[in-house]
Amino acid sequence: MSPSPPPSPGPLAEAERLAAVSGAVRAGAADGGGDGLQRLVAMAARVLDVPVAMVSFITAEEEVIQAAVGLPEPWASLRTTPLSHSLCVQVVRGDGPVVLFDARQDPAYREHAAVLEMGAGAYAGYPLRHGEHVLGAFCAADFAPRSWSEDDLRLLEDLAAVVSTELTLRTTVQELEASRARLEDLTRRLHEQSRTDVLTGAANRRRVREVLADHVARLERHGGDLAMTLIDVDSFKRINDVAGHRTGDAVLTEIAARLQDTIRRPDLLARVGGDEFAVLLPDTDLAAAEHLARRLRHVVGDEPVAGWPVTVSTGTAVYDPDRGLEQLYADADAALYEAKGTRARDDDG
Repeated sequence: MSPSPPPSPGPLAEAERLAAVSGAVRAGAADGGGDGLQRLVAMAARVLDVPVAMVSFITAEEEVIQAAVGLPEPWASLRTTPLSHSLCVQVVRGDGPVVLFDARQDPAYREHAAVLEMGAGAYAGYPLRHGEHVLGAFCAADFAPRSWSEDDLRLLEDLAAVVSTELTLRTTVQELEASRARLEDLTRRLHEQSRTDVLTGAANRRRVREVLADHVARLERHGGDLAMTLIDVDSFKRINDVAGHRTGDAVLTEIAARLQDTIRRPDLLARVGGDEFAVLLPDTDLAAAEHLARRLRHVVGDEPVAGWPVTVSTGTAVYDPDRGLEQLYADADAALYEAKGTRARDDDG
């Protein structure tokens, strides 16, 4: 006959307890924590003069043995015990200590699998607590009946309290580290989002300014080339007016994807206006930049974009240290203006 369990906690409370168990198992094994627990259970077995002592946690399916001495096989190797064979589960379910002087004569436990199959004779287990939850037990056991003294039980109670405090501290540290990692990830993503165009995923003006400043600083130290190509979608207003802004957004998104797939890994694509993009080209002279600009025009214009025939105009310039960074954009913008004028005249012709 097995002991009658008290009423089970609600699903939310048990879910919280199981989450705390998971954290405690990790905390108990982290940074040599398992070695510390192993020393404590060995000390308990030695002081109490019992063959078995252990720290274990109770999950939904099994007892996880975190540290132990004297367990018989196969449990010593498996490091887990079915709940049907666990006496420590009664500590968790009863939310308090379980003390058995002679389990084989105890009507509530004499038919328990821990007694019949594992040979438990005497048992004393005290709760490992984390906040409001009992996660497991610090216990000692003998294969023969035993009279636990008050000092024996006080020692187990104190050791359980020590382990509970240590695990709570370790769990708290792990939670803080996890929170810090989440905060760092959130900060990184917010930083990235603040420098990214929401619609197209390309960089935005802020990112362009930062990257340009970095490139110029590098050029001042080491020399080299830096080019910029501005890209303007021809007659984009007509697409918005005829097909609507949703189609216009789809056109811009697909153009950005085609441009991104065409440029090199070191290059930076940015959306710098409603229908205007820029490509920063480090270590690129004017001839190479203009060659890439021709490829970009073709990659957009050779196939319909979101179902629409679309062309782009480009203007390319290179950085001149004597004329400054603002002049780079001005030169590229002037080249773009000239290219759009040429296209307009060609269309009129």
